[in-house]
Amino acid sequence: MIITEVFYGIKCDRCGELYEDDEHSFWSDESSAMENAGESDWQEVKGKHYCSNCCEVDEKTDEIKVFDEYPQPLKTLNGFIDKILKGISRDVLEYEDSFMIKCRLYNKPKLELFEVDYIKSLLGEKFISVDYEEGKYNSFTCCIKIKR
Repeated sequence: MIITEVFYGIKCDRCGELYEDDEHSFWSDESSAMENAGESDWQEVKGKHYCSNCCEVDEKTDEIKVFDEYPQPLKTLNGFIDKILKGISRDVLEYEDSFMIKCRLYNKPKLELFEVDYIKSLLGEKFISVDYEEGKYNSFTCCIKIKR
């Protein structure tokens, strides 16, 4: 017999990170997903959900400040990394004048030249650089820097 089951997860409306605790990414009901995310400093503001990297809580007023939305080139690059390059991890570091996207790829240590060229064409004048950080066991983290 084939059955269909629906599961619920929480995804950050700013950066797209999926909430995960030590054991789960999805729950059998919406309220359990929201409750678990809330216990891990995720915030809900006007029906949208934000991870702790995308908002902060003013300790004096308990007001939740959501950071500025990601610019479209960054969202496009993140989508390319997640869907096309099959990134297994992706972190976005924010600086005053730029973003650094650090990602590890599923099936290869480094980007092919045509993929770097595609990223350059995708980002246009926002593109700064592609570099790599070497890790353990001949693994690499791809670091893509773009202008704000």
